[in-house]
Amino acid sequence: MKLKAKRIKRHMVRTYEFWQMNLRLLVIAEDQKKLLEDFSAKLPPSDSGYLAFSYLDKDLRIAFLGTVDDESDEYEFFDNKEIVSIPASAVPNLLVRIVKLSEELAENPFIQQVLQEQANNALAMSTLTIRALDSRRDPQQPNRLRAFLVEDEDRINELIELHAMRQSALEEAEEQAAAASKKAKRTKKKDSDHPEEETEEDDEETEEVNEDESLSPQINISDELEKALQELWVYDLTPANNSSWRAVLEADLSGSKLKAGDPVHVDLRFVEQEGEEIALVFVDPEAEVEDVKIEVSSYRATRLPWRKAYELECLANHDFHETYYLGRNGEDSKLFNKIVADIRYGRLDPAMYIDMVQKDDVSMDFSRELYRCRNCGDLHVTRRLRLVTEESSMSEPYYCPKCGERSSQVKRVHIASLNCPECHKPLDMKPEKVWYASEEEDDSILLED
Repeated sequence: MKLKAKRIKRHMVRTYEFWQMNLRLLVIAEDQKKLLEDFSAKLPPSDSGYLAFSYLDKDLRIAFLGTVDDESDEYEFFDNKEIVSIPASAVPNLLVRIVKLSEELAENPFIQQVLQEQANNALAMSTLTIRALDSRRDPQQPNRLRAFLVEDEDRINELIELHAMRQSALEEAEEQAAAASKKAKRTKKKDSDHPEEETEEDDEETEEVNEDESLSPQINISDELEKALQELWVYDLTPANNSSWRAVLEADLSGSKLKAGDPVHVDLRFVEQEGEEIALVFVDPEAEVEDVKIEVSSYRATRLPWRKAYELECLANHDFHETYYLGRNGEDSKLFNKIVADIRYGRLDPAMYIDMVQKDDVSMDFSRELYRCRNCGDLHVTRRLRLVTEESSMSEPYYCPKCGERSSQVKRVHIASLNCPECHKPLDMKPEKVWYASEEEDDSILLED
């Protein structure tokens, strides 16, 4: 078999972040085998390179799934019993080429098992998308977070307020210094043009503006909190109802009845640190731990994407002749019920779960739409899903089933101008037809002229 993958440069494992490598195939060329000598006794023999799979368990791991030729991209999977998994931290200098999952590759039994395990933990996995938390994570175990125990709420607010005031004061001092420098340059230029006309006013303009020494060094809020508060570790941070968060204690909490493995209420405080947003994690043992239930409804669109069938044929390449069934009509309960099932079984994009759990006014706007792969040009129908709340909306990302790269929606008005994905010649579009699903059979399609 051959990888239908976009070719990109190789990079060392250590240059990738955990969120870049999760659920990715890795092509490991033959010249990298020397870096795998510590595991050579466990790895099945290979005349070429290895095809591996990186995924998050408690740590970031690399499973060797088969062999691959880095030049031709021809690959073959091992028997499931031959698969060896090692921590990614054990091979930081290993050069790999990342390949995104396609439907064909995802059929591998080991990958299916990992996908199911992550789907079973979808809420905790969703918080891995919050980049502001990266500085609080254990580098070896991204779901393990450094947190602080809330013992003095006033002290926390004081530190955060002090940090904000210090940032504002530093910015003001920088602006004053820049203005003074600009004035000094103007005065120097003026003096060089008219040296005999120096005045007391000019001397005042060139007077140096000293920065307030009390503003330096800049406060490091993380260091200050570590001095003032009790530090502890939690894992599996999860969004919860009423805009709250929850996590699980790693160890017994002294001075309370809470033990290792107990759920606790968590506050996330976002602050700016050296131009970057970071999240601080606070455990409040007295606060109620909220539920994680999800309630979602079908979005009542003001303008429905009515069901239309588009038949496309390539007159130059007669092997390409497809009909695409797009849109939805009314509530479309069958498609909505499939979405609800996907929510229940963790099949949605992880970032969507945060809003779905934390807000109580969530609805889903959905329809079947045509997408075109940005990499291989494949045309495919997939569900367009948008999560809608009063304040915002969020769309699900779309990936090509053949090569795993991003796909873009083809607007209805642009379908007639599509080219054949095989020979790239213009496609011929037949007259539109209306379609509807049979009440008796879920998958049947009925057409009306």
